[in-house]
Amino acid sequence: MKKLILRKRIFLSFAIICAAVMAVSFFLRFSYWNYCFSIALIVGALTGALFLAAYKKLSAAQGIIETAVIRIQPAVICAQSDEEKKEGEKLLEKSEVYVSCFGILLGTKVIKFNQGGIRLRNVEIGGGYISFDYEIPVDSYGVEKEKQNIRLLYSRPGEDELAGIIEKFREETGVVPVVTESA
Repeated sequence: MKKLILRKRIFLSFAIICAAVMAVSFFLRFSYWNYCFSIALIVGALTGALFLAAYKKLSAAQGIIETAVIRIQPAVICAQSDEEKKEGEKLLEKSEVYVSCFGILLGTKVIKFNQGGIRLRNVEIGGGYISFDYEIPVDSYGVEKEKQNIRLLYSRPGEDELAGIIEKFREETGVVPVVTESA
Protein backbone atom coordinates (compact mmCIF):
# COMPACT_ATOMS: atom_id res chain seq x y z
CA MET A 1 0.00 0.00 0.00
CA LYS A 2 2.85 2.36 0.85
CA LYS A 3 4.41 1.70 -2.56
CA LEU A 4 1.16 2.60 -4.31
CA ILE A 5 0.90 5.85 -2.35
CA LEU A 6 4.55 6.67 -3.10
CA ARG A 7 4.03 5.99 -6.82
CA LYS A 8 1.01 8.29 -6.89
CA ARG A 9 2.93 11.09 -5.13
CA ILE A 10 5.93 10.77 -7.47
CA PHE A 11 3.77 11.03 -10.60
CA LEU A 12 1.87 13.97 -9.13
CA SER A 13 5.09 15.81 -8.29
CA PHE A 14 6.45 15.23 -11.83
CA ALA A 15 3.23 16.58 -13.31
CA ILE A 16 3.44 19.68 -11.09
CA ILE A 17 7.08 20.25 -12.04
CA CYS A 18 6.18 19.99 -15.73
CA ALA A 19 3.35 22.49 -15.26
CA ALA A 20 5.76 24.88 -13.53
CA VAL A 21 8.30 24.54 -16.38
CA MET A 22 5.54 25.21 -18.90
CA ALA A 23 4.40 28.32 -17.03
CA VAL A 24 7.93 29.70 -16.64
CA SER A 25 8.85 29.08 -20.28
CA PHE A 26 5.57 30.60 -21.47
CA PHE A 27 5.73 33.77 -19.38
CA LEU A 28 9.47 34.48 -19.62
CA ARG A 29 9.63 33.70 -23.35
CA PHE A 30 13.38 33.09 -23.40
CA SER A 31 15.04 31.81 -26.55
CA TYR A 32 13.77 28.37 -27.49
CA TRP A 33 10.88 28.72 -25.02
CA ASN A 34 8.56 26.92 -27.41
CA TYR A 35 10.74 23.76 -27.33
CA CYS A 36 10.82 23.74 -23.53
CA PHE A 37 7.08 24.32 -23.46
CA SER A 38 6.45 21.47 -25.91
CA ILE A 39 8.68 19.01 -24.09
CA ALA A 40 7.18 19.93 -20.72
CA LEU A 41 3.70 19.54 -22.18
CA ILE A 42 4.46 16.05 -23.51
CA VAL A 43 6.19 14.88 -20.33
CA GLY A 44 3.45 16.47 -18.20
CA ALA A 45 0.73 14.72 -20.19
CA LEU A 46 2.49 11.36 -19.81
CA THR A 47 3.07 11.76 -16.08
CA GLY A 48 -0.50 13.02 -15.69
CA ALA A 49 -1.77 9.84 -17.35
CA LEU A 50 0.50 7.74 -15.12
CA PHE A 51 -0.77 9.66 -12.08
CA LEU A 52 -4.39 8.89 -13.02
CA ALA A 53 -3.57 5.19 -13.46
CA ALA A 54 -1.77 5.12 -10.09
CA TYR A 55 -4.70 6.94 -8.47
CA LYS A 56 -7.20 4.41 -9.85
CA LYS A 57 -5.05 1.52 -8.69
CA LEU A 58 -4.69 3.07 -5.23
CA SER A 59 -8.42 3.69 -4.88
CA ALA A 60 -9.14 0.08 -5.94
CA ALA A 61 -6.60 -1.16 -3.37
CA GLN A 62 -8.18 0.98 -0.65
CA GLY A 63 -11.62 -0.40 -1.56
CA ILE A 64 -10.31 -3.95 -1.30
CA ILE A 65 -8.69 -3.27 2.08
CA GLU A 66 -11.82 -1.59 3.46
CA THR A 67 -14.09 -4.47 2.42
CA ALA A 68 -11.60 -7.28 3.09
CA VAL A 69 -13.15 -10.58 4.06
CA ILE A 70 -9.80 -12.33 4.54
CA ARG A 71 -6.42 -10.87 5.49
CA ILE A 72 -3.39 -13.11 5.03
CA GLN A 73 0.20 -12.36 5.96
CA PRO A 74 2.10 -14.84 3.78
CA ALA A 75 5.68 -13.66 4.17
CA VAL A 76 7.85 -11.68 6.52
CA ILE A 77 11.41 -11.18 5.32
CA CYS A 78 13.96 -10.31 7.99
CA ALA A 79 17.62 -9.35 7.65
CA GLN A 80 20.13 -11.29 9.70
CA SER A 81 23.62 -9.83 9.36
CA ASP A 82 26.13 -9.98 12.22
CA GLU A 83 25.35 -6.39 13.28
CA GLU A 84 21.60 -6.97 13.19
CA LYS A 85 21.86 -10.14 15.29
CA LYS A 86 23.10 -7.94 18.14
CA GLU A 87 20.22 -5.49 17.70
CA GLY A 88 17.60 -8.17 17.00
CA GLU A 89 15.82 -8.96 13.77
CA LYS A 90 15.24 -6.10 11.38
CA LEU A 91 12.06 -6.30 9.34
CA LEU A 92 12.84 -5.75 5.65
CA GLU A 93 9.53 -6.50 4.03
CA LYS A 94 6.09 -7.41 5.28
CA SER A 95 3.76 -8.55 2.53
CA GLU A 96 0.06 -8.77 3.25
CA VAL A 97 -2.69 -10.14 1.05
CA TYR A 98 -6.21 -8.78 1.30
CA VAL A 99 -9.09 -10.75 -0.17
CA SER A 100 -12.37 -8.98 -0.76
CA CYS A 101 -15.46 -9.85 -2.74
CA PHE A 102 -14.33 -7.13 -5.17
CA GLY A 103 -10.78 -8.37 -5.69
CA ILE A 104 -7.41 -9.34 -4.27
CA LEU A 105 -4.54 -7.07 -3.24
CA LEU A 106 -1.21 -8.94 -3.47
CA GLY A 107 1.42 -6.45 -2.33
CA THR A 108 1.10 -3.81 -5.06
CA LYS A 109 -0.79 -5.99 -7.55
CA VAL A 110 -4.54 -5.41 -7.69
CA ILE A 111 -6.86 -8.01 -9.22
CA LYS A 112 -10.42 -6.70 -9.45
CA PHE A 113 -13.26 -9.18 -9.78
CA ASN A 114 -16.35 -8.56 -11.90
CA GLN A 115 -14.90 -5.32 -13.31
CA GLY A 116 -13.23 -4.62 -16.63
CA GLY A 117 -14.20 -7.98 -18.05
CA ILE A 118 -12.58 -10.02 -15.26
CA ARG A 119 -15.13 -12.53 -13.96
CA LEU A 120 -14.79 -14.57 -10.78
CA ARG A 121 -15.90 -18.12 -11.55
CA ASN A 122 -15.01 -20.31 -8.58
CA VAL A 123 -13.75 -20.02 -5.00
CA GLU A 124 -12.42 -23.11 -3.25
CA ILE A 125 -11.44 -23.23 0.41
CA GLY A 126 -9.30 -26.21 1.36
CA GLY A 127 -7.61 -27.26 4.57
CA GLY A 128 -4.53 -25.12 3.95
CA TYR A 129 -5.39 -22.92 0.98
CA ILE A 130 -7.95 -20.72 -0.72
CA SER A 131 -8.18 -20.79 -4.49
CA PHE A 132 -9.79 -18.33 -6.93
CA ASP A 133 -10.60 -19.18 -10.56
CA TYR A 134 -11.33 -16.21 -12.79
CA GLU A 135 -11.45 -15.29 -16.47
CA ILE A 136 -9.69 -12.39 -18.17
CA PRO A 137 -10.68 -11.20 -21.66
CA VAL A 138 -7.90 -11.73 -24.20
CA ASP A 139 -9.27 -9.78 -27.16
CA SER A 140 -10.72 -6.28 -27.20
CA TYR A 141 -14.28 -7.55 -27.69
CA GLY A 142 -14.23 -9.87 -24.68
CA VAL A 143 -15.14 -12.94 -26.72
CA GLU A 144 -11.97 -14.94 -26.04
CA LYS A 145 -11.16 -15.40 -22.38
CA GLU A 146 -8.15 -16.78 -20.57
CA LYS A 147 -8.71 -18.75 -17.37
CA GLN A 148 -6.39 -17.99 -14.46
CA ASN A 149 -6.07 -19.27 -10.92
CA ILE A 150 -4.69 -17.79 -7.72
CA ARG A 151 -3.99 -20.15 -4.86
CA LEU A 152 -3.06 -18.66 -1.49
CA LEU A 153 -1.86 -20.47 1.61
CA TYR A 154 -4.61 -20.00 4.16
CA SER A 155 -5.45 -21.98 7.26
CA ARG A 156 -9.16 -22.56 7.32
CA PRO A 157 -10.94 -20.61 10.09
CA GLY A 158 -13.55 -21.95 12.51
CA GLU A 159 -17.02 -22.97 11.34
CA ASP A 160 -18.71 -19.66 12.25
CA GLU A 161 -16.13 -17.50 10.48
CA LEU A 162 -16.09 -19.86 7.50
CA ALA A 163 -19.88 -19.65 7.20
CA GLY A 164 -19.62 -15.84 7.28
CA ILE A 165 -17.02 -15.85 4.50
CA ILE A 166 -19.13 -18.19 2.36
CA GLU A 167 -22.25 -16.06 2.88
CA LYS A 168 -20.37 -12.83 2.08
CA PHE A 169 -19.05 -14.22 -1.22
CA ARG A 170 -22.48 -15.61 -2.12
CA GLU A 171 -24.21 -12.26 -1.46
CA GLU A 172 -21.63 -10.02 -3.10
CA THR A 173 -20.51 -12.05 -6.13
CA GLY A 174 -23.08 -14.80 -6.61
CA VAL A 175 -20.28 -17.39 -6.38
CA VAL A 176 -20.71 -19.94 -3.61
CA PRO A 177 -17.29 -21.06 -2.29
CA VAL A 178 -16.69 -24.80 -2.28
CA VAL A 179 -15.20 -26.18 0.94
CA THR A 180 -12.98 -29.23 0.48
CA GLU A 181 -11.31 -31.38 3.08
CA SER A 182 -8.05 -31.81 1.16
CA ALA A 183 -4.96 -29.82 2.10
